[in-house]
Amino acid sequence: MKILIAPNNFKESISASGAAAAIDSGIRSTFSAADTFCLPLSDGGEGFVDALVNATSGTKINCRALDPLGRTISGYYGQIDKKTAVIEMALVSGLERLKENEKNPWLTTTYGTGQLVKDAIEKGFNRIIMGIGGSATNDAGMGMLQALGVEFYTQSGDLITGSGAQYLPEVDCIDPDGLEKSIRGISFVVACDVTNPLFGPQGATYVYGPQKGADPDLLSTLENSVLHFHQKSMKQLKIDKSGRPGAGAAGGIGYAMMAYLNAEMQPGFDLVAKHTFLEEKVKWADLIITGEGKIDDQTIRGKVISRLANLTRKHSKRLLVFGGMVENTVVIDGVERYFSILEDAKDETDSMKNAARYLSKMAAELRFL
Repeated sequence: MKILIAPNNFKESISASGAAAAIDSGIRSTFSAADTFCLPLSDGGEGFVDALVNATSGTKINCRALDPLGRTISGYYGQIDKKTAVIEMALVSGLERLKENEKNPWLTTTYGTGQLVKDAIEKGFNRIIMGIGGSATNDAGMGMLQALGVEFYTQSGDLITGSGAQYLPEVDCIDPDGLEKSIRGISFVVACDVTNPLFGPQGATYVYGPQKGADPDLLSTLENSVLHFHQKSMKQLKIDKSGRPGAGAAGGIGYAMMAYLNAEMQPGFDLVAKHTFLEEKVKWADLIITGEGKIDDQTIRGKVISRLANLTRKHSKRLLVFGGMVENTVVIDGVERYFSILEDAKDETDSMKNAARYLSKMAAELRFL
């Protein structure tokens, strides 16, 4: 039997590549004759670089950068061909970099993400693919732009040297000359599966701000700050990208990528599927096993598993789903059966701490393969 193992990231429990390895180990321990192929997936958030690097036999390039609170950390990005670099925003500017009590989108910055882009450009890459899921920020991409050479000035003419949403209201004048020189001849593609505009009830702040640590009072302040930044940007650039689908992604970095870098937005799953030749591998397999940390109503709305289910259904393939937790209400057309780590684990803490062991055990016990 040919088995494609294609999980998404299990968040803080285990990476997509780790989950694939654990499932593969479990299958091989019981079904030695199985022909398995591991293909970790991502929709642009956590695991994006790993998914593309693994699928293309690429390499990782280490780079020091600032985390969301301005602390120097070790980051990396991927190289998938001679001219293409793949950057995962979450690796340096993501919620995964913060403790629960550190989440505060008024203070967090995308500056570190800009440092990764700058390093890739300086190393000669002329095509940048960026996954922007899982961010801890709401600075409309101002920090990233600062790292790439954009200068922002206050009404009194002072250069703004700090970064984070707290500085958005201070912006009065924008000088993009440094950016224009640094990105000349560079093309940008953004992997983004959300369609939110920059501001408004469905915008960056009100939809995603609470999960990044914003209380109701801060949400209003952030929204006004992002609106102010957009107005100043529009005055300088003479274009309005605020209402474009994806402008509100990752705290507004989607807006900055489109308005300042002329980036092309592409659905994250489609981009990963293309570079990993996912459909061809689905055709090859007799059985596909996927999974992610939490299988709930969000999973149905265009996420990795539902998109993969569309492919398996198209080619009449069997699909099994492993989850850290699986809500009983979830029904995805094309999924044959769901398996939950919590069925074996003592509690949620145990399931997260020992995810690899439980995934391997579940795979080993698939008696109907």
